[in-house]
Amino acid sequence: MIRLIWAKEVRAELYTWRSALWLLLASLIFSFTSYLLLTNKELTLLDQTELLWLLGKIIVGTALLMVTIDASSILTSEFEHHTAESLFIAPIRLRDLVIGKFLASLTLWGALYVVAVPYMIVAAAGTRLAPAFLGYVALLGTLGVAAMVLLALGIAFLFRSSKNALTTTLVVLLGLTVPALFTSALKSGFVARVFERINPVDSIFAALDNVLVDYQLSPLQNGRFLLPLAGFLVAAFAFAVFAARRFERQGIVRSAS
Repeated sequence: MIRLIWAKEVRAELYTWRSALWLLLASLIFSFTSYLLLTNKELTLLDQTELLWLLGKIIVGTALLMVTIDASSILTSEFEHHTAESLFIAPIRLRDLVIGKFLASLTLWGALYVVAVPYMIVAAAGTRLAPAFLGYVALLGTLGVAAMVLLALGIAFLFRSSKNALTTTLVVLLGLTVPALFTSALKSGFVARVFERINPVDSIFAALDNVLVDYQLSPLQNGRFLLPLAGFLVAAFAFAVFAARRFERQGIVRSAS
């Protein structure tokens, strides 16, 4: 049943004009970024490893934004289109439905990653960092995207409205991303340093910097960045389970209370 739900969602997600437009936009973003990195006078003064780091941040950031928007509506659309009742009347377990939709959102991330692969290979030409670049973008992106998808699904169970779910999820994503863009000088306070250590987006960017700029290629050397990401994924999973169980207790239609 999970496979059937996943296949249905993939057909609805990847074989539509919206998904084609998203993949085209992602390709344009990666193309524009690569063009600037190679032609801008100030950017060309940077070391090639720093250019790879910037490109990696753009790829993961674009994927987080696009997949989060998609995951925010993949479940709430069932409520707004009044198809949720027929789904739950059918012999489909809620767990299977959630896993199928979760895998469909990850498939969109996979498609975005495939689009980004040629740009990463070209940008890493002349270095020995191409395998590490491809591998760590895949690993870090998958951990971050999976956590945001679970978070979006949990929020969707609570709100059951695409508008509210999308707004809330984007606020969370912005709240994690904006501080990660600050320079080290702006993170000198105790609270800022603590948040930097637990912020998953900060961990993604710092891990890419550690791999591509500092040549720390071993997963053990990046454990301090991978652990916050894994913790965020576990917390998002727990939140999604809590929201799904709350949904089961309330039923498809909320009570007046």
